Amino acid sequence: MSAATAPLADVFELLPEDADRAGFYGVLANLMAAPPSDALLAALAGADRLQADADVPEGKTLATAWEQLCDLAGQCDGERVRAEWNALFCGTGRPPVLPYASFYETGFLMEKPLARVRDDLAALGLARETGCGEPEDHLAALCDAMRALITDGQHGVDVQIPFFQRHLQRWIGRCCADLMVAADAQFYRAVGAFAAAFFAVEARALSFET
Repeated sequence: MSAATAPLADVFELLPEDADRAGFYGVLANLMAAPPSDALLAALAGADRLQADADVPEGKTLATAWEQLCDLAGQCDGERVRAEWNALFCGTGRPPVLPYASFYETGFLMEKPLARVRDDLAALGLARETGCGEPEDHLAALCDAMRALITDGQHGVDVQIPFFQRHLQRWIGRCCADLMVAADAQFYRAVGAFAAAFFAVEARALSFET
């Protein structure tokens, strides 16, 4: 996704919690969009771990899932992870995991959920990057759109909340669950667990804003 919006204000600084949110959306977008490079795996392995609030169960689960994902990124073989990505998302016939809103909401690809997200992205001044082969309801594209909404300085939670609820919240749990039990997954089981924990925290945080 690329933002096609007016220039940002001269001074715009993300709150730390929003910077974390945007960073996690960016990580998921990159992990889902293409087989992860060695550089991405190394960056994950060296990433700071999270300090969880013991009084917030979702936050503790997220911290644990993030630590496990980062640890695994430092232990795994890059070629093995890239082969895993291809087996999960580009397998012969129907891939084991189809991370599209249309599939999880209707059972088919290229359905009404895709049309809805295209309409909403256009209204927000966002568009699919030239050369991108995936439709806009792919999980990577939706995560990248959320990242853009958080970081562009123009779209607050009043925009982020309905976008998340309309295009991610209704189906993302099932997609994460499928990743976590996929027969061909090892590294991406950890990705699924982290994604499930992150989206649970995100849903909780955004619900407090309504």
